[in-house]
Amino acid sequence: MIRYLSVRTAVVQALTITCLLTSLLALPTRADNHATIAIFGGTFINDALLLRDDLLGEPFTRQTSLGESAPIYPGEANGVPFYYVHMHGSSALQATWVALYDLGVREVIGGATAGGINPAMQPYDYVIPHDFIDLNVDRPLSFPRDIYRDPDNIPLPRVYPAMDTDLREILLRETRKRLRGDRDLDDMSIHKAGVIVQARGGRFESAAEIRMFDQWGGDVVTMNVGTEIAYARMLGMNYACLLVISNPAEGVAPWDFAEMPPLYRRINPVSLDIVLASLPAIAALGDKERVGDSLIFHPEMTSKPE
Repeated sequence: MIRYLSVRTAVVQALTITCLLTSLLALPTRADNHATIAIFGGTFINDALLLRDDLLGEPFTRQTSLGESAPIYPGEANGVPFYYVHMHGSSALQATWVALYDLGVREVIGGATAGGINPAMQPYDYVIPHDFIDLNVDRPLSFPRDIYRDPDNIPLPRVYPAMDTDLREILLRETRKRLRGDRDLDDMSIHKAGVIVQARGGRFESAAEIRMFDQWGGDVVTMNVGTEIAYARMLGMNYACLLVISNPAEGVAPWDFAEMPPLYRRINPVSLDIVLASLPAIAALGDKERVGDSLIFHPEMTSKPE
């Protein structure tokens, strides 16, 4: 009987240890790095960050009230922890934003390659945009009230200015430093402002649409960044993005798909250098009062006396 109990106890202990080890192995590596900065990937980076050694941990997903998020990579560069989402057009887009909100993210850097509507913005040029026009109405336009930490607030944000001015200044400074510090990049110009037109996506725009966007004041056309700008402000996150002109917009000048692979191989590592070099300055912003802090929640709409 004593031997039987000893064997059973040993089996229970072994099973307990096995379960514990399994649980520990299932935990995402460095998911608890308490990052407050997120990077949203896009064609301006593609897989450049995934190809860098020792920057990213194992990806994890997070269950939210809107479903499971896309994979989120915990990372660290220049002594600053961050989260990385590989592609900004994920089918789990809203759930991913809610996951980052729940994780405590406050600063977001996004980006993309874009078609140049403004003839001054040529392929390989960098643009730090300041405003946007959003035509992609197929994605959800807002978040449910119950995802907010205080659901009694009314999230109806203003987007003037559309992007965080501190983040834009940091990106502009680091872009100038990276491009002007390398003579091999002298052919790339830097544009410190620009208006994004986010088209509905799924295809390149027609020449007639580009002429219309030009009349509206658009400088570049993309497929995802406008949604990022809106979602970040709705969730109280500070956002700015880095764009690279990959081609003239349709009808502006001739171009060919064959021109794109060499462009990506050249600009993706440069874009990543700029973003990673920006992290210490972004982290140093700390709890500084920001331009979007008072632009998120609409006051109560009531006729009752104050």
